[in-house]
Parts: sequence; structure tokens; C-alpha cells
Amino acid sequence: MVMLKQVLSLIILVFVYFLSVFVLCDEFQELSALLEVKRSLTEDSGNVLIDWNQTNPNFCAWRGIACELINESVHVVSLNLSGSSLGGSISPSLGSLKNLIHLDLSDNNLMGPIPTTLSGLFSLESLLLFSNQLTGTIPAQLGSLTSLRVMRIGDNWLSGQIPASFGGLVNLVTLALASCSLTGPIPPELGRLSQVENLILQENQLQGPIPGELGNCSSLTVFTAALNNLNGTIPAELGRLRNLQLLNLGNNSLSGEIPSELCELSQLGYLNLMGNKLEGPIPRSFSKLGSLQDLDLSMNRLSGGIPEEFGDMGQLVYIVLSNNNISGTIPGTMCSNNTNLENLILSEIQLSGEIPGGLSRCRTLKQLDLSNNTLNGSIPTEVFQIVELTHLYLHNNSLVGSISPSIANLSNLQELALYHNNFHGNLPGEIGMLGELELLYLYDNQLSGEIPSEIGNCSSLKYVDFFGNRFTGEIPATIGSLKELNFLHLRQNELVGQIPASLGNCHQLNILDLADNNLSGGIPESFGFLQALEQLMLYNNSLEGKLPGSLTNLANLTRINFSKNRFNGSISALCSSRSFLSFDVTNNAFDGDIPPELGNSPNFERLRLGYNNFSGKIPWTLGKIHQLSLLDLSGNSLTGEITPQLLLCKKLTHIDLNNNLLSGPIPLWLGSLPQLGELKISSNQFVGSLPRELFNCSKLLVLALDDNLLNGTIPEEVGNLVSLNVLNLNRNRFSGSIPPAISKLSKLYELQLSRNSLNGEIPSELGQLQNLQINLDLSYNNLTGQIPPSIGTLSKLEVLDLSHNQLVGEVPPQVGEMISLGKLNLSYNGLQGKLGKQFSDWPAEVFEGNADLCGSPLQRCNGPVANRQSTMSEPALVAISVLSTLSAIALLIVVIILFVKHKREFLRKGSEVNFTYSSSSSQAQRRLLFQNGAAKRDIKWEDIMEATNNLSDEFIIGSGGSGTIYKAELRNGTTVAVKKISCKDDILLNKSFTREIKTLGRIRHRHLVKLMGYCCNKGAGSNLLIYEYMENGSLWDWLHRQQPVNVKKKNSLDWEARLRIAYAYSLKATERCDVYSMGIVLMELVTGKMPTDGTFGVDMDMVRWVETQIEMAGSPREDLVDKQLKPLLPGEECATYQVLEIALQCTKTSPQERPSSRQVADLLLQVFNNRTVDFDKINVDPYT
Repeated sequence: MVMLKQVLSLIILVFVYFLSVFVLCDEFQELSALLEVKRSLTEDSGNVLIDWNQTNPNFCAWRGIACELINESVHVVSLNLSGSSLGGSISPSLGSLKNLIHLDLSDNNLMGPIPTTLSGLFSLESLLLFSNQLTGTIPAQLGSLTSLRVMRIGDNWLSGQIPASFGGLVNLVTLALASCSLTGPIPPELGRLSQVENLILQENQLQGPIPGELGNCSSLTVFTAALNNLNGTIPAELGRLRNLQLLNLGNNSLSGEIPSELCELSQLGYLNLMGNKLEGPIPRSFSKLGSLQDLDLSMNRLSGGIPEEFGDMGQLVYIVLSNNNISGTIPGTMCSNNTNLENLILSEIQLSGEIPGGLSRCRTLKQLDLSNNTLNGSIPTEVFQIVELTHLYLHNNSLVGSISPSIANLSNLQELALYHNNFHGNLPGEIGMLGELELLYLYDNQLSGEIPSEIGNCSSLKYVDFFGNRFTGEIPATIGSLKELNFLHLRQNELVGQIPASLGNCHQLNILDLADNNLSGGIPESFGFLQALEQLMLYNNSLEGKLPGSLTNLANLTRINFSKNRFNGSISALCSSRSFLSFDVTNNAFDGDIPPELGNSPNFERLRLGYNNFSGKIPWTLGKIHQLSLLDLSGNSLTGEITPQLLLCKKLTHIDLNNNLLSGPIPLWLGSLPQLGELKISSNQFVGSLPRELFNCSKLLVLALDDNLLNGTIPEEVGNLVSLNVLNLNRNRFSGSIPPAISKLSKLYELQLSRNSLNGEIPSELGQLQNLQINLDLSYNNLTGQIPPSIGTLSKLEVLDLSHNQLVGEVPPQVGEMISLGKLNLSYNGLQGKLGKQFSDWPAEVFEGNADLCGSPLQRCNGPVANRQSTMSEPALVAISVLSTLSAIALLIVVIILFVKHKREFLRKGSEVNFTYSSSSSQAQRRLLFQNGAAKRDIKWEDIMEATNNLSDEFIIGSGGSGTIYKAELRNGTTVAVKKISCKDDILLNKSFTREIKTLGRIRHRHLVKLMGYCCNKGAGSNLLIYEYMENGSLWDWLHRQQPVNVKKKNSLDWEARLRIAYAYSLKATERCDVYSMGIVLMELVTGKMPTDGTFGVDMDMVRWVETQIEMAGSPREDLVDKQLKPLLPGEECATYQVLEIALQCTKTSPQERPSSRQVADLLLQVFNNRTVDFDKINVDPYT
């Protein structure tokens, strides 16, 4: 027995020994694993792991570690190092912590993959790795963690697909994989997760349909898959998720109709389907969603009307239906039972009719957005009873009437946007009672009267835009009380008086635009306090005087435009900023030297100092502006040479130094400016020959060196300027011959070499310049030889001047056949021979000074050719003379008899519509106007009067600055367009009119409507132009024609139609010169303006206007889009600006910088395909 007890004791001792060894080994294993984890965490800026070391083996006391006693042994059950700013990677050794229940490494900077060894942690219940920089795919092995209840691994850089094995995580409650780069479909296997409550998959790149199997996740309360690429329809099976409280499928490509089964989700409080391609009506059964508080269906293709049943959804707080194809009116019952509604957003859904006064029943409403619709009528006074309103957006509609003084009731209003409507009348002084107002946008209306001084009481105002109204009077000094004011835009009104000095108190002012008014006086000294100012626009006023010295304090200025005023003195005070991007003071009277401080802004792009009285030299400091692209110093009194430091400005595309007193040779270094597109140094005192280096500027479009003292020959290297459009060397001292190499300039459309000493013959190669259009001027030289017949092949040329040379020989008949030619001058040469009949329409002064030239319009030739003596005998000549005289007398008698006989009939009929002959009685003018033989001689004035009921307004189809256009359906079945122009008594004006008609009649162009004829009836006081009738009108008609008030307005071209036209046009262009034209057409399609629109101003073309406006935020940028296109969907609005950016690429100065027509077509196709645009807003806090 004793022996047995000893044996048992020994066994127990051995067992205890081995058990202790085992426990110690297990603990040592976990210690080793934790130390390995520390080694993988290579960045620990907060010393979080300072106590993780071997000298402190009690790892249960380490930071982030929690232990429990399991089977009489201490084990790590929780590791939490979240938000510790740790870097490095996740150690695979974590897989050794077999008893781990909670693992949280979230919100660090961890990189690398998720270790597959984590799949061995079978006790793990929560895995939190979100908000790191983890990469690679999600290990499918994690699907074996059947104890897992929470997996949050989103907000990483994970890729690949969601493992189908996750369908085996039967205890999972939360699966959050948001904000990664996951691809592929949502696995249908997730439908087996009967315990899952939160399924967060948003902001990935998931594709394919939403699996209907998810309808089996009966415990699901939150499902968000927004911001993916999901497609297909919304599965009706989701209607089985009776516990669902939040459903967010926004910003995908889901299509089809909204399934009515969703209306069975009685617990649903949040529904977001925005940014998809959903169609069909909004289900009326949505009224059954009694718990719904937030509803966002915006940015889809939903149609039909707004269901009246919405008025019964008493729990709704937030309704967004904007950017759909919904139409009709706003239901008057919208607010019948909505006692909790705070946000009602119905913008851009084609609503019409008036705003219902019943909206006032939404007493809790804070945001009302009805913008970008076609609402009409006035703002009902009931709206001003919604006293909780903080945001009221009614812009881009057709609202009329005045702004009611009742607006004072909206004492909580923070933002008020009424722009782009037809409001008129005064702005009520009660606006000053809106003490919480921060944004007041009233631009582009017809508001008039003075700006009320009470506006100064709106102490919270930050943004004020009154652009494009008719405000008169002075700028109220009380605006200076607005201490928070950041943006003040009063451009294009009728404001007068001086700029109030009190504006200097608005110390937060960032943008101040007072341009296009009638302001006078000077800039207040107090402006020196506006130290936050970045943009100051004062152009097109009558401001004068010197600039105050205090402006030196404006060190943050980026954009200045003082052009077209009467300022004088120095601009030094304006030049202290080192952040300038653009600076324009053209057309003033500034004087003195150009301040060298302008060179201190390294990002300067455009510097315009033209047409002032600046003197001295061009400062060398401008060479420090390496970003400079445009330099305009024209119209001053600058002297000396062009500063050589400008050679450092390698991005220069435009240099305009015209009209100065600059001297010296043309610098060689100009040839090293790789982007140079325009070089204008006309009207200076430059001397010497043309440097051959200049012809290295292969992107040069305009080279204007006229009116200088340049000499030598024109180098053959001129042919290297293959992009050149304009070459002007007039009024210099060039000698030698015209180099045939000029013929290589295939894109040249203007060539002026007049008033030099050029000699030799005109190169026949000039006939290769098939794009010459504006002018070919070789006058006032010493050119000899004959006029090359090849000149006659220049089919686009409008002006040809070869006068004052020594040209000989006959005038080539091809010149007379140039149908585009509007001006011809061959005078004062030695030309000979008989002019062909092609020249009979030209006035005699075109050929004067050529003694041996004869034929109409000059004197008759005495023989077959003017320079050959007649071989007829004297008796034959006498006989011919007698017969000619008798014939003339007989013809005169017949004419007199016929005149007397038909005098009454002639007076009764007035002038016939003459499609073939001019109505002038002058013998010289009695010639064919149109030579195509297509004239119809049987249409008379009476026919047109009968067809239009004496030009009645009911037949008007268009009008413009030059006349009114009528549609005439004649008895013979012909339909024509008749343009009525007032007939002037001034004989010179009528001659000009006739010449214009002749030109129009000769032109045959694919973009011009065919002119068939004209007539002038002095009795009726009208000229009539007869055009071919185009049933649907031309593109010009659709874009630019204004409809008369009494004519039903035709549908204007919508944005999609314009985008299709743009794309079709791009497929036609072949040359880069056509690409430039295409850019202009694109600008017309977006802006609705003509390229010569008067609103651009005298010195600004369409390209520069678009370029200027697109750089600016707010209303100037919005002015770029044709009002007829508005309201636009956000995707469409984005597309308009994309098209304008493409247009600016097409119109770049250098052709090499322009895209090809194919590239433009591809870009436009991309815009068209992406016109629904991706939207980055999400209306629920992101889950990770």
C-alpha cells in the first residue's frame, strides 16, 4: 500500500511537471508570437509598443493586450492597437494566438497583404483591419472563421473579388468591405448569411447585378452598395427584407423601374437610389413606407409626375428628386401631412407651372430647392410664411414679378438664390432684416432701382452677386458694414458715382468685381486694407486718376483687370503681389516705367499693358516669369531693344509689342521660343535683316513686322513656318525677289508684302497657297513680269492688290473668275491687252494707270487687242461709224416709244422682283448679277405681297439686326424666304447694297443659304432678298435666331442634340486649320453666341472671352452656357465645360498643340458617353 501511494505520488509529480512544462511552453509560444508582431510593426512614432520586450515577459500587461485564464492557462484573447499610428505590416505570427477572440489593428498605416494564417484563429469573433493601406486580395481562407461576428476590413487598397466562401460565416452580423478597390460580382452565397445585419459594400468597383439571394438575409437592417459599377435591375426579392432600415444603392448603373416590392419595407427609414439609370414612374405605393425619413431618387431617368401621395408621408424629413425626367407641376398637396419635412429638393426635373402656395404648410421646411426648372409666375407670398427656411433656391426658372417685402419674414434664411429668372422692380429694403443671410445671388434678372442701403444690415453676408441686372444709382456705402463679405459681384449694371471708401472695411473680401458699369472717380485709399483680396475687376468704367499708394498692401492679388478706364500715373502700387496669374490694364493712360516688380510672380500667365503711355525700356525682370504665355505691351512709348531675358520665358505663345518706339535688330533668340504662336512688333523702329533663327519658330501663326525699317531680302527659310496663318511685312525696306518658298506656307490666309522694294517676278508658286483668304497685297513694290495665271486658282481669296508695280502683259482671265474676290486692285502697272468679260463688273479704278489696257469697264478697244494698230482701211472705219450711229439713233427712238406706251403700267407695277438684272437704270450696272442660270424670272413684287399678305407679321419666321425674314409660299408652289431690309435713299448706300448682293450671289458655300435674287421698291421703301427656304432652318437659325413675340417658340436645340452635332461635325474635319474652325463651332454650340457677338467687346474675340470666363468661378463661368440650354442636369453642365475645354484645345495658337480631328471626335464621344457623369456625393455616413 505504501509502495502504491509512493508510485501514485510520483506519477502525479511527473504529470504536474509535464503540465507545467506544457503551460510554460504555450506561454512562451505566445510571447514569441507577440514579439514577432512587434518586429513587423516597423513604425511606432508614439512609442505604443515600448513595453513589448523580452525583459518584460508579462505580456498580459503590455499595452493593447488582454488575457484570460483558459484551462488553467493564461492566453491572449484580445489584441487592440487601433489608432496608434503604427506602420509596417501584419505579421503572420498572429495566427499562433489560437485563443484570440478580438483583433483590432484599425486606423493605422499598415501595408502589405492580410496574412492567410489568420484563418486559423477559430475563436475569433471580431476582425477589425479597416482604415489602413493593406493591399492584395482578401484571403478566401477567412471563410473558415465560423465564430466571426464582425468583419470590418474596408478603407484599404484591397483588390480582387469578395470571396464566395464568406457565405459560410453563419454567425456574421457585420460585413464591412467599403472603400477598397474590390471588383467582380456580389457573391450570391452571401444570401446564406441569415444573421447578418450590416452589409457594407459601398465605394468599390463591384460589377454585375445585385443577387436576388440577398433577399434571404432576413436579419439585414443596413445594406449599402453605393458607388460601384453594379448594373441590371433592383431585385424584387429585396422587398422580403422586412427588418431593413437603410438601403443605399446610389451611384451605380442600375436600370429598369423601381420595384413596387420595396414598398413592403415597413421599417425602412433611409432609401437612396440616386445616380443610376432608373426609369419609369415613382411608385405611388411609396406612401406605404410609414417609417421613411430620407428619400433620394435624384440623378436618374424617372418620368411621370410627382405622386400626390407624398403628401401623406408624415415621417419624411428629406426628399430629393432632382435631375430626372419628371414633369408636370408641383402637387398642391405636397405638404398636406408632411409635418416633419425639412428638405424638399426638386431641382432640374422639368417642372412647369406656378409654385403652389400650399408649400407653406411645410412649416418645418429648412431647404426648398426648385431650381433649374421651367416654373413661371411669381413667388407666392405664402412661401414667405415658411419661417424656418434656411436655404431657398429658385434660380434658373422663368419666374417673374418682383421680390416681395415679405421676404423679411424669413429671418433664418442663410442662402437665397434667385438668379437666371425674369424678376424686375426694386430689391426691397426689407432684405436688410435677414441677419443670418450668407449668400445672396440675384444675378441675370431685370432688377432695377438702387441697391438698398439696408443691405448693410445683413451682417452675415459672405457672397453677393448682382451681375447682369439694371441696378442704378451709387453703390451703397453701407456695404462696408459687411465684415464677413468674401465675394462681391456687381458687374454689368448701370451703377454710377464713386466707389465707396467704406468697401475698404470688408477685410475678408476675396473677389471684388465692379466691371461694366458707369463708375467714376478714383480707387479709394481704403482699398489698401483689403489684404485678403485676390481678384479685382474694374474694367469698362470711367474711373480715373492715380492709383493710391496703399494698394501696395494687396500682396495676395492673383487677377487684375482695370482695362478701358481713364487711370493715369504709375502702376507701381499695384505690383507688390508675388502671386499674379493675369494682369490687364490696357486702354488707360498709365505712364512711367513698367515696374520691374511684375517679374516677381513666377506663375504669371498673361500680362497686358497695351495702349497706355508707358515709356522707358522693357524691364529685364519679366524674364523671370517662366510661366508667361502672353505679353502685350503694344500701344505705348517703349524704347530700346527687346530685353534678351525674355528668352527664358519658354512658354510664351503671344508677344505683342506693336506701336512703340522700340529699336535695334530683331533678336536672334526669338527663334528659341518653342511655343511662340504670335509675334507682333509692327510700327516700331526695328532695323536690319530678318534673322534666319526666327524661322525656327515652327508653331508661329502670326508674324507681323510691318511698318519698321527692316531691310535685306526675305530669306528662303520663311518656308519653314509651316503653321503660319498671317505674314505681314508691309512698309519696310525689303529688297530682292519674293522667295518661291513662301508657297510652302499652306495654311497662310493673309500675305502682305506691300510698300517695300521687292523686285523680280511674282512667283507662280503663290498659286499653291490655297488657303489665302483675307488679303494678298504685293502693292507698291518694283515687281516685274506678268501676273501668273495661277493666282486665279486662289478660290478663297477676298482681296488682291498688285497695284503700283511694273507688271506687264495681259490680265489673266482666271483672275476675273475668282468668285470669292471682293476687292481687286491692278492699277498703275504696265498691263496691256483687252480685258475679258469676266472683268466687266469691276469699277474702272481697279485698272486705271495701265495705259495699254482696254475693254469694259475701261474704254472700248479699237481692235482685237488694244496695243495692236487697226488694219482696217479708212473708208471701212467711216462706214462702220455711220452704221453704228444710225443704229444707236434708231434704238433710242424705239426705247422712247416703248417708254411712253408703257409708262402707266410701269408706274402701277412698281419694281418687279428681278432675279437676273440689277434694278439700277445705269447702263454700266445693267449686267447679270448671278451667272448660274438658276434665276426664276416669273416672280413679281405682287407675288410676294400676296403670299405674305403685304409682309404681315404672321409670316415672320425670324429677325435680326439687319432685317426681318418672312416665309412666302408662292402660287407656283415655290417656297422662299424673304428678307426685308429698309431701302435707303442714299445712292451710295444702295450701290453698296448692290455690290453686296453681287458678291452673295456669286458665293457657293456649304454653310451659306443660297441667295436667289433681290429687288428694291422705292415706293415701298424696302429692299427684299430672296433666299432658298430651309424647312428646318440652318444651325445658325437654331442657335442665334430670336423668335418674334407673336410666333410660337420652336423647341431650341437641347444639349444632347448639340452634342451630337458637335460629334458629327468633328468627323468632317480633316486639317488642323479645320480643327480651329471646329473649336469655334463648339463654342457656338455651348454658348449660343455668334463668334462676333458684341458682348465680347471691341478688343476681345470669342476664344479669349471663353478663355477668360472659364477661369473664373461663379456666374462668369455659368455665363458661358447658352440660357436656352438651362436648366441642365449636373452631368450635362459638366459636359458643357468639357466641350469648351476641347474647344480651347482646338483653338490653341499653335496648330501643333491642337488635337487632330480624330482625337477631337474621340474626346467628344467620350463626353457623350459619360454625359451622366459620376457623382461623388453620398447621403449616409460611410461604413468601413
